[in-house]
Amino acid sequence: MPRRTAFLFPGLGAYSPGMLAQARQDHSQVTETLDEIDRLSAKHGVPPVSELLFGAAPPAIDEMMDRPAELLQMAIFGASVATHRLLVDAGVRPYALVGHSFGEIAALVCSGAFTLEDGVRLVCARAEALKEWEGRGAMAAVGADEELVGHLIGALDEPDLVIGCVNGPRQTVISGPVDAIERAGKAAAALNLFFTRLYLPYASHHPSMRGAVTRFIMLTEGIGQHPMDHPVISPIHGRRYTDGDDLLRLLGECLVLPVRFTDTVHRLHTRGVTRYVESGALKALTRCVELTVPGITTYAPLLDPERESEALRSVITDCGDSTWAPPPPAPPEAAPAPAVEGDEGDEGDEGDEHEPAPSIPEPAPADREAVLGRLRDLYGQALEYPPEFLTADALLEAELGVDSLKQTALLVRVAEEFKLAEGSRGLRILELNSLGAIADHVIAHADGQAVR
Repeated sequence: MPRRTAFLFPGLGAYSPGMLAQARQDHSQVTETLDEIDRLSAKHGVPPVSELLFGAAPPAIDEMMDRPAELLQMAIFGASVATHRLLVDAGVRPYALVGHSFGEIAALVCSGAFTLEDGVRLVCARAEALKEWEGRGAMAAVGADEELVGHLIGALDEPDLVIGCVNGPRQTVISGPVDAIERAGKAAAALNLFFTRLYLPYASHHPSMRGAVTRFIMLTEGIGQHPMDHPVISPIHGRRYTDGDDLLRLLGECLVLPVRFTDTVHRLHTRGVTRYVESGALKALTRCVELTVPGITTYAPLLDPERESEALRSVITDCGDSTWAPPPPAPPEAAPAPAVEGDEGDEGDEGDEHEPAPSIPEPAPADREAVLGRLRDLYGQALEYPPEFLTADALLEAELGVDSLKQTALLVRVAEEFKLAEGSRGLRILELNSLGAIADHVIAHADGQAVR
């Protein structure tokens, strides 16, 4: 069976300051896509996304929560579409596109079912349809399986709490009123379960929002749909969309129906999909895939804004057409050479086997693994996170929600634990943003006995 690749389009948490800034230096599709989105979204009163993403100081996601919902959502949508376009233009041929919740809009646009202009209108219509529910609900991820979370909801006797998403073996998302979510958080803490509120102002995938479905369908009236160039599989409807579907109605239903992402991943795995690419920022979906099925390869090219070009090359080399070659390095002061467009005739599923390029250098493997183990223990106890969340490349703030104050306190403990030399204690939070980066810093600066 050929090795197949699926593109995963993440939902409303997939935002990272600085995303795509490096990628646009090498790939003209980024600028072209976002310029077009800026022009189209201006018709709906949405400020330019390009200024948000590529300004001198791109705002963090918590700052974005104080701005119009359409702006953050347009940025996430734009990142997904731009990533898909540049990868396909470089010769990557996905077997299937999978959108998670809000990500289904980008997946359908990238499939050809809707134009980019339609996609911008769909994003705005979705945000408008949900405005009435802003502040009245919330969502939270719980580090437990669906059955245990169901028992937790039952024990709390919270009839308005529901399971909104099943993302992995130990990641279940609950949805409901704000006060009920807060009570669930206290119960989870008492049971030593990982629990974190999501950056959402409403209770998506909750039956109480049925009115938003009607509103969304009304706001999208007149949008036409076109034949799809790539298959789109919906984790909400549990099947592949067809050209005969009423996609606007099905997108509306996505607002209230639960997401069963793990079921879709299992189904793709049985069909030979062994490579999964996050078409958007961070790696929320590829991490869930890693925890769901064995023996697969994942790529999150926009995980680290400082290494986007390298990560995109890995995806293109591993998953793309064999005729594609990375562009040569640009001479000093010259613009980077554009990516070479791949041959359209190959499906790209029979390529050579490659391991994805590591996102963190690997000095002194044995010592590094020992240091990482001790760091996982330290951070796991302090943050009460399951060990599988504390991988070497997980970004502490962007992915795990560790704020700067907590990170500073933890880095002080790291310095004490490993007896770091006084001159190395300039704890650079922005640079030491993952356990892997911290481990490398420890190995470079710690007392030799302290890392054994």
